[in-house]
Amino acid sequence: MELQNYLSQHGLETLCENYHIKVTRHRQYPDLVCLKYSQIESPLGEKIVQQCRGIILDSSQDWQIVSYPYDKFFNYGEGHAATIDWNSAKVYEKLDGSLIVLYFYNGEWRVQSSGTPDAAGEVNGFGFSFAELFWKVWQELGYQLPSETDLCFIFELMTPYNRIVVQQTNNQIVFHGVRNTQTLIETEPTILAEKYGWELVKSYALTSWKEVIEASQNLDPMDSEGYIICDADFNRVKVKSPQYVAISHLREGFSTRRMIEIILTNEGEEFLAYFPEWTELYQKVKDKYQSLVAEIEEVYRQHESIEVQKDFALAVKHLPYSGILFSLRARRVAGVKEALRDVTIHKIEELLGLDYIHLGL
Repeated sequence: MELQNYLSQHGLETLCENYHIKVTRHRQYPDLVCLKYSQIESPLGEKIVQQCRGIILDSSQDWQIVSYPYDKFFNYGEGHAATIDWNSAKVYEKLDGSLIVLYFYNGEWRVQSSGTPDAAGEVNGFGFSFAELFWKVWQELGYQLPSETDLCFIFELMTPYNRIVVQQTNNQIVFHGVRNTQTLIETEPTILAEKYGWELVKSYALTSWKEVIEASQNLDPMDSEGYIICDADFNRVKVKSPQYVAISHLREGFSTRRMIEIILTNEGEEFLAYFPEWTELYQKVKDKYQSLVAEIEEVYRQHESIEVQKDFALAVKHLPYSGILFSLRARRVAGVKEALRDVTIHKIEELLGLDYIHLGL
């Protein structure tokens, strides 16, 4: 695969520098690395980047794949969205929970999230990890472990503890994907769900974009996020309920400030796919943002060769974005866009020369 070839030729450090990939090592087995793209800095159209959506590789075994969930896939209407073969496509519910992958390593079944190889991240401040929550619910449901150690199994963990938008009244682990870690081939999950008694993701008898989009507009966002369309070659595209997108993006109403936040997190293409009426404002703010990024990058280039820290500070301290320049110099951030995310929204408004305007909704 492209990612393995790149790692073999250029190494992990070069991958991270060139593509802004985040590496998280397994706490018990540090040779296992989980790779995740940056929504802001990574070039999301690149195949190598798309493969870094939680893939786990063994750095001590020539980048052997240990677990490999889905490649990144896009919303209907986004530029990088896959072409779907509707002759073989199936439409599934898009589950609003946490992706958890079950994989076999060193004699045991283990779990990962999309960002950590041991699912060690804490669940919303509750004091327990996603792995602990997953295994607790797994036991509650009486699920059995599989016997196919060459497969990784992709689930959605949905509980009141890790709720996003859709209301979760009970604990669920829903099975929705499987991949062979040796051949990297995906297979349809139905037979394995039946074999092990796991709850399978729902599918719907929808047969065209028109039908899916119409159905998505009638979904209750408290009950469903949307749909995923997947064809026989496992090309995937997602279609979210516009009401779901509105709730997830616009919980506190819509404003110039919220538009800035959408741009900072690189969610503009998704947002406009559902709310094209905001394109003009989006473009106006995006142009200002891109000009600011270009200006800061140019100023940093002009000063980065200054060797003495004190001299660097004297040269840039008068600038309104000096803090960002110091962060870049100290390599605390991958780039200007990431640095801007760490700045207060009020400071961003000041740098962009934009006043806060509430726009309704």
